[in-house]
Amino acid sequence: MGDPMKKITAIGLILMMTLIPAAGSVKAANSGTGVVGAALAWYYLYLHQNKTFSELYNLSVQNGVDNDTLSLAHELWLNASEEFKTALSYGSPQQISRIRWLPFMMHVRRAYLTLMEANELLKKALKEKGIEVPS
Repeated sequence: MGDPMKKITAIGLILMMTLIPAAGSVKAANSGTGVVGAALAWYYLYLHQNKTFSELYNLSVQNGVDNDTLSLAHELWLNASEEFKTALSYGSPQQISRIRWLPFMMHVRRAYLTLMEANELLKKALKEKGIEVPS
């Protein structure tokens, strides 16, 4: 019938994995700062930064920012877009019951950080040209 100690150990491990939140504390898991909360935050931050990128890129083109800077910013944007597309391959926040939250969060976070780098590059180039850019 099997070793009873192995069964007890297996049940204990299953209970620990289900009862201990991945974020490390009950308070963190219940306050929306767990994986789901973080994933949603990165998702909406990415969407906001994507809109900001479009505005900054157009402003940069209009104000004669050099092609090397524009090319690098565009390449970063493409990389962020690909990473975002990869995140969405794990599901979408609109499909809350079907999404695989951890890989989604990892990719959407990487997309956001890459897009932030592109935006900071454009802001710096605009400031060097004396163009006032909101932070």
